[in-house]
Amino acid sequence: DPDPLLGIYAAARLAQVLGSEGCVFTLLYVGEPDDMPAVRHPEHASWTWNSMTRSGSVVETILDVADEISADLIVMGTQGSQGFLDALRGSTTEQVLRRSLSPLLAVPERRRFKR
Repeated sequence: DPDPLLGIYAAARLAQVLGSEGCVFTLLYVGEPDDMPAVRHPEHASWTWNSMTRSGSVVETILDVADEISADLIVMGTQGSQGFLDALRGSTTEQVLRRSLSPLLAVPERRRFKR
């Protein structure tokens, strides 16, 4: 799985560069609640960070939650295609991108952000 900090720091950096105030970030983990990685997110006086876990298909769950919360942007870390099945159907990020009504920012695993 891609490092969740990739998406977290990319989203925070984008909000900072745009001078966005009052941002609400929703960190979604698809899997068992006990397996959700502990992450530290950047602090900002006017930003709110929410975390949620859901079970089910990763792609379907991301799309459902994005619709449920009326996401302005989906941010995902990506490792790119990882084998034969990804080559056939596309990576998780590619599958979300094809079906999402929200814009998507894909952050390559090799990208690093200042914290």
